[in-house]
Amino acid sequence: MKDKKRAKLPRGLRWHSESRFIWFTWYDSHGRQHKKSTETSDPQKALLFKMRFLERQETRQADQVESPDLTQASLDSVAELYFDWKLANNSAETVSRERRMFKNVLKFFGPLVSVNQLRLPQIRSYQKQRRQQISPSMKQPVTARTVNYEMQLLKGVMSYADCWSDTLAARYQPLREMKSRAGKTASADQMIKIIQTAEQNEYWQVAMWCGAVGAGTGCRKGEIRKLQLKDICLSEGKIRIVREVAKTRKQREPRLMAIAEWGLQQLLLRAQTLGATAPEHYLLPLNTARSRYAAQRASGEWDVTKPMRSWVKSWRKLMAASGMRGFRFHDLRHTFRTQGAEAGVPLEVMMAQLGHMDRQTSFDYVHIQQRALERAKQLIEAEQAEILAATRVSSKAGSKHSYQSAAILPPSTLPASQARSSAPTESPEVAQNIQRRGASTSQNGSSGLTKDERSAIVTPSRFDGHRDLR
Repeated sequence: MKDKKRAKLPRGLRWHSESRFIWFTWYDSHGRQHKKSTETSDPQKALLFKMRFLERQETRQADQVESPDLTQASLDSVAELYFDWKLANNSAETVSRERRMFKNVLKFFGPLVSVNQLRLPQIRSYQKQRRQQISPSMKQPVTARTVNYEMQLLKGVMSYADCWSDTLAARYQPLREMKSRAGKTASADQMIKIIQTAEQNEYWQVAMWCGAVGAGTGCRKGEIRKLQLKDICLSEGKIRIVREVAKTRKQREPRLMAIAEWGLQQLLLRAQTLGATAPEHYLLPLNTARSRYAAQRASGEWDVTKPMRSWVKSWRKLMAASGMRGFRFHDLRHTFRTQGAEAGVPLEVMMAQLGHMDRQTSFDYVHIQQRALERAKQLIEAEQAEILAATRVSSKAGSKHSYQSAAILPPSTLPASQARSSAPTESPEVAQNIQRRGASTSQNGSSGLTKDERSAIVTPSRFDGHRDLR
């Protein structure tokens, strides 16, 4: 073999020194290198063999990656794969929150339990026990909405492992949620109390200024927290909520009420003091000193390229000091919507301001518009005052003849009950005379009937007709 000159091979093929066949190298899914013989010395056949072999290997590796058998895997491992997959379609914050919520499920069922071992009685037991627990953050029993959310995550994990059977889908029932029509609202006196109380603490002031923006725009907490300087247009009286920040993934430009402008002005002064000057800097910079993870990577105390984490703790302490314990920051959004409903702002306008996707969410506030409807009634009645006065004059003038006119109306124009009672009763002889003489009227205005014929007709009195009208 060494003496015989071998043909030149295409790229990727090579001759083996100890074999008469053509060989090639390939790599598996773990990156390990392997050698493979084509079992032929023909370069064209060898190249075709290599192409078909690599295609089979790619198909086999794809099947192992895309559809592994997860039915025997532990609940913890499947949950990790599921939440990693959700990152392709959801934000990192949403997935991070759902991971924290799913810890309660792992704690109850156990992280090492196989996914295919979960049964409906266990799920029902979780619903019952979880509903009786006290939330450490809200200091009240866990709501049915939270339990349903956690069960929805469990359903997603089991479906990802192909373990959510048709039996579970048919027999599983979520808990009934007692959804209120609208959240809490703050009165004008309560808002003033919050502003006055916040002066006692620097962190309370920041939460209060953010609350002023929420009460003056109806924006969500996350939308305010991620505002950048380029999104604020005080000269135009609006802010821009970009689609990446908006919950509905639709950009909008809420208008600023006076209280929101005041809150933004205070936050802008604070941001400039902390070094936020560029358009891409955040209105609420991150305090690295209060974050143990950010403090390890940041050089200064404030990072203007990242937004602050949250002001929940400061807000709760402020509410407790203001005598409004349990009043959430999101309730300011309800307050803004309620004020708009009572002022008679059109539904579509409020949907554009608040970023509601469906009309049903805004319809939850329709029952609040009673005062707006009452004011509308008063305005319309003021415009109709002259018409109403004319109707009263007409009613007084017509009341003198109301009963008489009702008595002389022909039966065809009266109500059925009154027509039956007012129909005259006549004898056969009088009827023949009436038909013969007719109902013609004489020149002196009297009828053509004799006195006896007129007395034979029994006409009900006007008082009888009045009883029928009642």
